[in-house]
Amino acid sequence: ALGKVDISVQFNYHSLRIAGYGKDVLFNFEIGAILHVTEQVYAGLHVFNPTGNKFGSDHLEKLSSVFSAGLGYEASEKVLISAEIIKEEDKPVDIHTGLQYVFSKKFFARLGIYTEGAHLYFGTGLKWNSFRVDITGNYHPRLGLTPGLLLVFQPNHKKE
Repeated sequence: ALGKVDISVQFNYHSLRIAGYGKDVLFNFEIGAILHVTEQVYAGLHVFNPTGNKFGSDHLEKLSSVFSAGLGYEASEKVLISAEIIKEEDKPVDIHTGLQYVFSKKFFARLGIYTEGAHLYFGTGLKWNSFRVDITGNYHPRLGLTPGLLLVFQPNHKKE
């Protein structure tokens, strides 16, 4: 946290193993920033793998670079509206929009849509002291339902 801006850097280790072909690893990084425009409006930028690292001695298998920018608006203590533009290398621009509603300090739900392929996503979450559990789902017209589970531990989070 640097005043009105929060900055984060993450370092990643990727491993690719194909039977009969061997294994390769690569390291990359991603960086993000959130600007607190007002108490209710946030703007963010995120860059994944800006150097375009590649696997293998022949460097034929590339890990895509991804650039994204977004806005979030807290319409009230209970409602968050967000939008994000994502550009992944060699793919069309994708726009994500979402809505989150907080039913109580411990329980919330969200839903949204990705423009690429009209994917729908939804989720619900439960907070308890330093822990948060999110159950999510994504519906793709061809692949069907993809469930997800997110477990978050924030040791310095205020008890509720």
